[in-house]
Amino acid sequence: MLSLLVPVVQTAPPMDPREPVSSWPGAGVTMTWNVARQQPAQNATIVHVATDGTFLYVRFDAQQSAPVVAAQHSNDLVTGGSNIGQGIAWTDDAVWVDLWPTGPGGFQYQFESNPIGAHNESSSENADFAPSWESRGVQTARGYTVTMAIPFSVIHGAKRGNWRLQFARYVRATGEMDVWSSDPAQTTPDDPARAGIATVPVVARAKIPMPRLAIYGLGAIASRAIGGSTSRIGADFSVPVSQTASFFGTFHPDYSDVELDQQSISPTVYQRVYNEVRPFFTQAAAFYNDFNCSVCGGFHTTLYTPGIPTPREGYAFEGRQGNFGLAAFDAIGNARVDAATALNYTSSDTHWNAAFQHVTADIPGIVDDTNQAGVSWWNGKYLSAYANYATEAGALVPSAAQGEWLDTGGAFINQHFAIAAAFRRIGVYFNPVDGFDSHPGIEGFGAYAARVWTFGPRDVLSSIGVDAILDRYDGVTGGGLAQADSAVLLDVLTNSALDIQLMSGSDYWRFGSLLTPISQNAGFSITYHSGMQNNLNNFPQHGASATPTQIALYAGHYGEGVLDTWMRSSTIRAGMRGTLTLTIDDTAQWLPYAAPNIQWFDDLSYAYQVSANSSFAVGLRRVVGLPPVPNGGGNCVGACTNISIAYHLRLAHEEFYAAYGNPNTLTTLPQAIFKIIFYAGGQKGT
Repeated sequence: MLSLLVPVVQTAPPMDPREPVSSWPGAGVTMTWNVARQQPAQNATIVHVATDGTFLYVRFDAQQSAPVVAAQHSNDLVTGGSNIGQGIAWTDDAVWVDLWPTGPGGFQYQFESNPIGAHNESSSENADFAPSWESRGVQTARGYTVTMAIPFSVIHGAKRGNWRLQFARYVRATGEMDVWSSDPAQTTPDDPARAGIATVPVVARAKIPMPRLAIYGLGAIASRAIGGSTSRIGADFSVPVSQTASFFGTFHPDYSDVELDQQSISPTVYQRVYNEVRPFFTQAAAFYNDFNCSVCGGFHTTLYTPGIPTPREGYAFEGRQGNFGLAAFDAIGNARVDAATALNYTSSDTHWNAAFQHVTADIPGIVDDTNQAGVSWWNGKYLSAYANYATEAGALVPSAAQGEWLDTGGAFINQHFAIAAAFRRIGVYFNPVDGFDSHPGIEGFGAYAARVWTFGPRDVLSSIGVDAILDRYDGVTGGGLAQADSAVLLDVLTNSALDIQLMSGSDYWRFGSLLTPISQNAGFSITYHSGMQNNLNNFPQHGASATPTQIALYAGHYGEGVLDTWMRSSTIRAGMRGTLTLTIDDTAQWLPYAAPNIQWFDDLSYAYQVSANSSFAVGLRRVVGLPPVPNGGGNCVGACTNISIAYHLRLAHEEFYAAYGNPNTLTTLPQAIFKIIFYAGGQKGT
């Protein structure tokens, strides 16, 4: 673990990245370790840091032999959901700073920029964290330089003394992931246990952060068939009661989720699991569902806030003190109340985590209560284990024994090998009203194993990976096998940005008394500029290029027939700031007792980054034909066409959204929505 003393300056160092590095104080620190390959960094990066008590100033001087990638021009394009480590990196080269002002068990803040200064930020306290801050970047003859000015006023818990701090860098072309402070066992750059210690001599800010008030106005022009034109006004507020705790609430909140439109302008025809964007639920999102899981085999959670209807009003609390975190909310709707409480603990060395969560849904005729507790451990290197237990009680659970959920497992994972296993038992009636459970009434095990071989940057191959998953679940009340999934994948990545995958597997699920082969298939995919990196630490196991081109085929049994699925998509640059995406997918299901079900899905979308603070997207989608059965095709029969348009403008204290249609529906909704948000006091997400 490395340490540094942050130099104090009376005047800010020059933010123009073209100024010589000698104008910054101190000698700088060097990123020396590539955690993606467990080897010394191949590209030199020198970081300078300083403070005047109001801002933390950071300068990265990055040398790079590979071509510099900097396609993103707009700030804050990744919002909604917990997005630590999920911003500009993976589409561009990037550098970032991780801050833990109160230690590894406290809030994490991340500030990230690409080589031309387009930036993103995130916080483990608030998934909607998006304050104003400054970053600039310029490409140089040997690489690029980025400068940052991060205001202490947006960081809860900022104080004089020791902080945990990490500098990190991602090289898009090679997958290199360099850090400043590390040890040989480190597998992720954002690991607080391996972060360095930065001594901050002065912080000139109030003891209590500034309260925040966000007032929005929304207008919708729509046909009478979908409810007609309407208008709406509401507010969200947050009142800090200490450096790391706040009381917050909402009155008449927005129901439109218009903030998601640009993210889903190119949707699929299948059901989505949505990110939460409503400020009332995003502020304390990281406190809830703080439970570990291995070989999960589906989406199981006792709290899924996107499934809660937008309340009429809501009140909540969130905060951290030392190693403990506490959060609670009460969402009051029309004839409905949804409430949750969470208590978390993280040890100072981050080896232990414990959590408790209570969720209640009170709707006419139904009161549903769910309690969940869990504990997880890792040895600081490769071994981890966890156990979770939950119970549900209420009108929908006639048998207490069948309203329980037990989940326990463990894993061994290093840079080249992983093995994990889990046992779980889910009662027949365990399906919380405010949760999400893909398959109640099963018990059994899941297992996963993977091996990766990596090669040098000058070799033809970048890596070869093999992984396999197997699970077997019986019905908890008898009847034999209820779910059986298996899959094996071979993934070959080349240093020329080509990704070739071969896979085979099967999925059997019981519907009623019948065990149905949902799929028995094999297939391949070939992707150019996939953005993937074959490593086992999930950072980034699934990256994302800004301009991928893919063709894939999956074929095999589905339901009572045979299903062939072709997927073809390509994203290309349309000028310096625009991207054009074309998708053509089709499915053909051949049935022994009926005519085949054949369906096409076509999508054409265009996105344009107008400036650092504004962006625009338009999408045209068409679904034609009959979907596979059962459970395929998004319930479109015949022809379904959707056109969607979305525009976003972000200013210092305001945001503006304009949208036409709804990209999350199969057919166009004839409606136009306009929304403006005004922030008074604290900034967005602080």
